[in-house]
Amino acid sequence: MVYFFCKGEDIMKRVISFICVGFFLSVSISHAQMTSTNFQIRWDSINTGGSDTASSATYGLRGTAETGAAGNISSSSYQIDQGYRGGVFDQLIDFSLLIQNQSDERVVTGLSGSVITVSVTSISVGDYVVLVQDKGESQVSSIGQVLSVGASTITVDALKDGGTAVVVDGANDYLYLLDGTSIDMGELSITDMSTAILAWEVSIDNPNGYVVQILEDGNFRSGAAVITDVSDGTVSIGADEYGGKSSDTTLSDSTFDTADSAITTSFQEIATESAAVFESRNFLTLKVAPSSSNTTGSYAHTVSIIASGNY
Repeated sequence: MVYFFCKGEDIMKRVISFICVGFFLSVSISHAQMTSTNFQIRWDSINTGGSDTASSATYGLRGTAETGAAGNISSSSYQIDQGYRGGVFDQLIDFSLLIQNQSDERVVTGLSGSVITVSVTSISVGDYVVLVQDKGESQVSSIGQVLSVGASTITVDALKDGGTAVVVDGANDYLYLLDGTSIDMGELSITDMSTAILAWEVSIDNPNGYVVQILEDGNFRSGAAVITDVSDGTVSIGADEYGGKSSDTTLSDSTFDTADSAITTSFQEIATESAAVFESRNFLTLKVAPSSSNTTGSYAHTVSIIASGNY
């Protein structure tokens, strides 16, 4: 089990610092298999005869000999892969947490396909970025990984959004690196909304896919004072509300896909996949909107995120 910690606090008037804890299971395995550009054999078996190894000047074979019936037997409490040297299928899951770096804000002036016109200083191939259209209450976001860097543009491999594509018009459009170690919502205003992106990437070699879940240790708070969890499906400016919305539009066990939803002390689904997948990306847009009744202070809570396979 590997733990990922990120936290930050900055006490000032109406500042909310977000402390998050993400933890994930990452299993590294080694295995051998035969592949080409159009097929893959995880293991091979010869029904009768043969030996462990065979070769000539033009071929090499690692096989197994089987004189009895081979196959799988299982119940609710065990599984047997019978036969001589039955194949072993090691399943794995890899999870990366990607946090918006609020201090690295870059104005975006153009978008064509996956090419973004922006200042490229300190951006490298392999970096993850989030593109934000109309930052604030009605923002639209998408994430991607940098494939190449030009003189005034970057090209990403793909732009993963929440069902609505980003449109850049040169007004209130920004790019951020997803290399932060904490989320700081900044100084809040009752006439504006503060937002932040918490993203992730999952790869899993499991035919049933995975689920990503979230929970908190308590309300978004400063001592006894709290920012109220959103309850009507929309975080509204000046309403004393806090919540988040997922980019995954296919959820069945929570409302994070269709509405701004409250983070609670019970695990809730924020992303899911029902098949084996490589580099599956999604993100949560966090939103905070204080009211004039909120007490001045530094607000925080601890959030845990876990990715697990659907076995």
